[in-house]
Amino acid sequence: MSICYTADERPDAPTIAALYTSAQLRRPVDDLDRIARMYAGSPVVLSAWDGPRLIGILRGWSDGAYDGYICDLAVDREYQKQGVGRELLERCLAASPEVQWVLRASVIAADYYAHLGWRRIENGWAWERNV
Repeated sequence: MSICYTADERPDAPTIAALYTSAQLRRPVDDLDRIARMYAGSPVVLSAWDGPRLIGILRGWSDGAYDGYICDLAVDREYQKQGVGRELLERCLAASPEVQWVLRASVIAADYYAHLGWRRIENGWAWERNV
């Protein structure tokens, strides 16, 4: 397995939707236009590839100087527990060391981030989307 990580390639919406499905990440995978808009509006996109196959992706927003939010971290089910997610996160953090990153873990990854050194925070609020 020869995994290539990149910050300068944005996969198309069907490829991203297929990865989300494999990773069991709850996203609007049947609305490819919405997936495309999610990525068009995100300045931080890192991806992992095994040859031509997208196996991991991280999507986020940041001002590049102080605050950042990781929206999505998805790894193909066949590649989970092999360090792909960890590597995507480490590359994100290394690219912006001044940024305090936050995220909301999906239900299936509720305990994933603690073993990577992330600290649980309690002081947040959310306004849920309608759709």
